[in-house]
This record gives sequence, C-alpha cells and structure tokens, in this order.
Amino acid sequence: MLLAALLHPTASGAGGVPESVQTWHETVQLLLELWWEHAWTLLGFALALLVFVRLMLEKRNPSNVFAWGLLVLFVPWLGAPLYFLFGGRKSRRLARAKMRVNEYAAQMAAGLGEDLPAAAETSPRVAPRRKFPYNAFHLLGDGVQAYDALRREIARAQKSIHLQTYIFGRDEPAQQILAALVERAQAGVEVKLLVDALGSLPAGGRFLNPLRAAGGRVARFMPVLPLETKTSANLRNHRKFAVFDRERVVVGGQNIDHRFIAARDGIDLFLDFSAIIEGPVVAAFNRAFVSDWCFAAGDSPRDFRDLLGHLPHSRGPHEIEVMTSGPDVEGDPLWERLLILVQQCRAELTIVTPYFIPDEVLFQSLLIQAHAGKKIRLIIPEKSNHPLVDFARHHYLRQLYDGGVEILLYRKKMLHAKLLLADGAVAMMGSANMDLRSLFVNFEIGVFLYSAEAIRELNQWAEGLLPDCVTYSASGHAGAGANRRLMEDFAHLLGPLL
Repeated sequence: MLLAALLHPTASGAGGVPESVQTWHETVQLLLELWWEHAWTLLGFALALLVFVRLMLEKRNPSNVFAWGLLVLFVPWLGAPLYFLFGGRKSRRLARAKMRVNEYAAQMAAGLGEDLPAAAETSPRVAPRRKFPYNAFHLLGDGVQAYDALRREIARAQKSIHLQTYIFGRDEPAQQILAALVERAQAGVEVKLLVDALGSLPAGGRFLNPLRAAGGRVARFMPVLPLETKTSANLRNHRKFAVFDRERVVVGGQNIDHRFIAARDGIDLFLDFSAIIEGPVVAAFNRAFVSDWCFAAGDSPRDFRDLLGHLPHSRGPHEIEVMTSGPDVEGDPLWERLLILVQQCRAELTIVTPYFIPDEVLFQSLLIQAHAGKKIRLIIPEKSNHPLVDFARHHYLRQLYDGGVEILLYRKKMLHAKLLLADGAVAMMGSANMDLRSLFVNFEIGVFLYSAEAIRELNQWAEGLLPDCVTYSASGHAGAGANRRLMEDFAHLLGPLL
C-alpha cells in the first residue's frame, strides 16, 4: 500500500508534500522509535534463543539446561556472553583436531602389528582405552613423595620429558621443577611442558621463558581470552601426568604448587596421592600427550611417528587401563564407566573425592545401591577451597546420608585425592573429581587398576584417612537450620555452572 501510494500520489498535504509520503515517513519514524525502544529486549531475546538452541544441540542434562536457562532468561546480557565464553561442553573443532591424531596413531599401530595395545579397539571418535597387562605400579602416598619422585624422574631422564598439568605455580617448588627441566633441556633432553592456560595463568608471561631459552618447548592449552581461541574458555585441560623417556609415567591429581607439597597439616593445604607406572600402558599416556600437545602447539602427529608406535617393555604384574574423557570425544566415557561401576557394585564401594556434585543419574544410582544394602562410603574434605561447591553438595549429602551412605569428612587438610574402590576388584584414580565439570566438561584422564595387590595398596591408603575424619552427623551439617538449607538449595541450582 505504501509503495502504491508513493508511485501514484493523489493528494498533497502541507507544503505540497503528498499525504502518502507523509504517511510513509511517519510509519518509518514510528518503526524506528519502536526499534530503539525495544532493541535491547529484542536482541536479548535473540541471544537467549541462540543459547537455548545450543543447549539443546549439545544434549546437556536437564539440570545444566535449567541452570544456564535461568541465568540467560533473566539476565540475558550477562548470561549469554558468559555462556559463549564459559558454557561450551563439546567442540567439533577439537574433535576434528583430536580425530586426526587418533587416526594417525591407529595407522601407526596397524603398521606395527597386533602387539601394540595403544592402538585401541575403538574408532578414532571414541576415547582410546584398553587394558594393558604386565605393568609396574608404585604408590606415592602424599605430596612430598610425589614431588620427590617428580624431581628424581626429571633428573633421571635421558631422552625425553613430556609433562602436562593444570596448575603450574610460581612459588618455590614450581621454580625448582622449572630449574630441573631447564637443566635437562640444556643437557640435550627433549622437554615439552603443556600447561592449561587458565589453571596456570600466574605462570604466563615470561616465567617459563628460561625453559624456552634452554631449548625446551612450552604450550598453553586453550587460551582464555576470546580473541585467542575459537572455542569456549570453559573447556579446560585438567589432566596431570609426566612421561619420562617414553617408559615411565607419574600420574595423579596433584598440581605443581606448594599447597600440594607441604609436609605439615592445615586446611589451606592439600592432601593427594600419585603413582609411578612403568610398562606397556605408558603407550596410552604417550598417545594422550601427543593428542593434547598437537592441538595446543599446532604440531603434526606425523612428527611423533616413533613415539606413537612405541610399546614399552613389560615391567610388572599389574593390569591397568587408561581412559581419556573430554570435549573432543563423543559421549562421556569416564562418566559411563563410573556409572557402570556403581550400578554393578555387588557389596561395597568407596569414593574419595574433593568435590561432590554428581549428575542425577549417578546420584540416584548411589542412593539405590545404598537402599539395596550395599556398603557405600563417601570420603570428602570437611572444607574445600570452593565454599559455594561445599554449599551445593549438601543437597546430595543429606539424601545419601538418610539413605544409608556412610559419609566421612576429612579434617586435617583439604582432601584433593580422587579414588574409587569397587568390591576389591577394580580401583580408579587419576584427575577426575566426582562433579559435573570433571565428568562432562574438562579434559580428564582415568587410570583403572585390576590387580589385587594394587587395589589392596590403594584401599590401605583410603583406610588411613579414617582416623582424621568425622562422620556427617557429628559434623552438624545433617541438622542444619532453615537459613543454611536455603543457601544450600540456592547453591544446588547453580551446581551445573560450578
């Protein structure tokens, strides 16, 4: 109608301007006024809609969708940017990059015959995993032992050191590790250090330059700033292990930070354990490192042909399996394996974890097993280094406690260990916490042990925690008042975002 009036004016208004032109100008002006008046609302709605579409495509669990949905719906201008910066869970770009490494590793293994378990009996889209027999396992029961072992293995290395960690501090222990790495690099040892860009943010800048100057290489996994990365800053590499001469690995949950190494007690200090493993299973750690390093440093997996094709010699009696999980693989294999262990538990299950915010399926599985009369024991720190996480966990703890789960709170230190013991038949250690971030977002690594000797040693370590624990009922949390429960319920709603 407006176009017809403009083409065929029939009347004139004031000043000889056709009425149709006046009407058109008024309409445009009205539309512009409406746009500027509601622009922020419309843009906010569009952003919220885009976030909800992404949430659905990523097939998140309902609690995660609900938490992000609340934030985006009520505060779209804050929630949407936070989601795109920190809310990503899977990355097609990461998957494609990691698939190339896995495919090449599989080709190398196929060319070397059937004696290479590192090839894995899985497709390149699935996290590499397989049981490896004939390995040596030595438990490092605290931070001092682990730190001494790390220093010793660095000094002992003759060919290569491949170390990756979430936190690489700037304190004295970190400086000592850095100096030891520099010394070996100067001696001609191949040194590669992979740190998470967020966890090791204090070690950025020039702090690691001495290693670069000595001939070593440093890579930062997933830079935090949006301009530095094409994917979400939420995707963090939480794996912690160091491989020496392609034959030996130190693996656990400890970071390179003074809090993990202090011999004294204190709730601001961390208790954790690690292990030295030798044998064929180290091939799986080599493959995991190459995959992470090539993505972070931009190297080609073809440069690691010899490493990917290397199978360490048999060293001991232990059967060990390594499983990686993260945004670069389909599904959530580590969560699936934990769920299987819980649901197939026949008699007893012990879980040691610093943070406890399970998803609904895992939570209900624990509750059902407790109702069925299974002995379920949960050991967690009385106070962690994340107060909001502590509030959020009590929503689950009270129901598990009422359902018959034995809940013990460790008091001497911030308990940072990750351990699961099932029926004396399998043990799991590694980097993953029992929370939504570790099980569904982070890059993690899990080590499963099946030999009786290793399981017995880890069970003794867990039993050693008991004298310094208090029961959940004795702690006073089971009978918290209404105000505290209100805060805990609010923290529970935010659990998927923590």
